Amino acid sequence: MSARRFIIGLVLIILTNSGLLLSQEEMKDQLFWVREEVAKVNMGDQYEKTSKEWVELMTGADLDLPFMWASQRDDEHYYYLFPLDNYAAIDKLQGIFGAAIDKIGKDKWSKFMIENEGSMETHKDFIVTRSAKYSYWPEEPRLKPEEAKFIHWLFFHYKLENRKEVMDIMTQWKKLYQDKNIKNGYTIWLMELGRDNNMVVLTENYKDGADYYTSMTADNALMEAEASALWAKMSPFIINIENKYGKPRPDLGFENESK
Repeated sequence: MSARRFIIGLVLIILTNSGLLLSQEEMKDQLFWVREEVAKVNMGDQYEKTSKEWVELMTGADLDLPFMWASQRDDEHYYYLFPLDNYAAIDKLQGIFGAAIDKIGKDKWSKFMIENEGSMETHKDFIVTRSAKYSYWPEEPRLKPEEAKFIHWLFFHYKLENRKEVMDIMTQWKKLYQDKNIKNGYTIWLMELGRDNNMVVLTENYKDGADYYTSMTADNALMEAEASALWAKMSPFIINIENKYGKPRPDLGFENESK
């Protein structure tokens, strides 16, 4: 694997257009609760149908959360991201969802859950931080948010005893992108609770798969020697790497305009 392919995809979660959307805004860390759901291969239609119904039910019940970002991998994994102000906000989630379910009606909700969860292999919840320190958001991104129809995720595990070295090298990756004025950004997600704490996720957005590969080639040409040197420093600390591909699913998310 080349150094460019590694950094172009260090990915969670997940998942989203956040790098594009935030490139012109103040960069800061943001905590998220992530729900990952895996749809049954033979029940994709039912999963899609009930996932859209979930959005309708919750927004109709005035779910007291500002937004939910949604994305889908090609292997039937779906990510749903909810922003958290702090760790204390985690304790409030049960009450927030409980209030919405009370409005929906417990019998209606129970019937819905049987159909919805019946279309899944499994689901899990975890907490991540979108890191401003390690993410790269160009001042003048190549793509407009509405052009980002393709997401590349890259998950990697590193040796716990080398966390400091890995994080230091990630700051060097970011500086390299800044120095070369690379127009394609990436977002780094750090695991906090619920997943391996030596896993890092990188997400990045492109128009489509072809745009991903052509952009990767062009960016690599701008920084190949420096990137190769950084990869040589970082690779001894990496345990494994996994690439995944998919797309944003705004139709499975929502924004609460009152929040």
